[in-house]
Amino acid sequence: MNEEKEFSILIIEDNIDMLDLINSFLQPTYETYLAQNGKIGLEIAKEEIPDIILTDVAMPEIDGLGFCKQLRNTFETAHIPVIMITAKAMEEDQLRGYESGATDYILKPFNVAILQLKIKNILDGVKRLRNRFSIEHNNVEEVTTNSFDTELMKKVVNFIEKNYQESNLSIDEMAHELGLSKSTLYRKLKAITGNSAMDLLQIYRLQKAHSLLLKSDLNVSEIAYAVGYTDPGYFGTRFKEYYQVAPSSLTKKGL
Repeated sequence: MNEEKEFSILIIEDNIDMLDLINSFLQPTYETYLAQNGKIGLEIAKEEIPDIILTDVAMPEIDGLGFCKQLRNTFETAHIPVIMITAKAMEEDQLRGYESGATDYILKPFNVAILQLKIKNILDGVKRLRNRFSIEHNNVEEVTTNSFDTELMKKVVNFIEKNYQESNLSIDEMAHELGLSKSTLYRKLKAITGNSAMDLLQIYRLQKAHSLLLKSDLNVSEIAYAVGYTDPGYFGTRFKEYYQVAPSSLTKKGL
């Protein structure tokens, strides 16, 4: 069974030999998607929402600059970091790339080790942002990189805060409320926070329960019901997995 790769990368290059070559040294580390021009690349980016994009600048249909501008103006893809590959070494050419929304540049012919390091450094930054997000403290603006994602995360947190006590709350309801498909919501939240909508809901419930255990006079079962669980035993299992202590150890009320 193949081990699931942590990150995915979309490679856009109109030269098929170069596309295959780049793919050959990135595929062992990343899940890769391939496109031969910016138009196809945009379609794949919106559908798959990769973690990072590597694109050539000079391409038919839509070039790298046009691709990057459209990427930044599209809800599903605005957050995705982009490394541009170009043969143009002039500063004004690179400036145009950064103005279009590129994250970094690499010049042809490039050193594979340097490219891999650039990708790794960018993705390490993505991971740090994800790890900083706290639904409890609602630090949305600290971890989002564009207005689309800031607005989305504010709506997600607000929805969870208002509805977490409903035991039959479904992610379908959240997606409907936000006007998104379930798959788009899943991919966007995984990209921004590293968690699914259901993960965020469960984390919020557990954090609320932790606060109640320390401050309220309710017992464990009452707290489980109060935060949306219908089975106190299941709540206890999830709580211990998350906090590494049994909920009963935090309250004098016991079960």
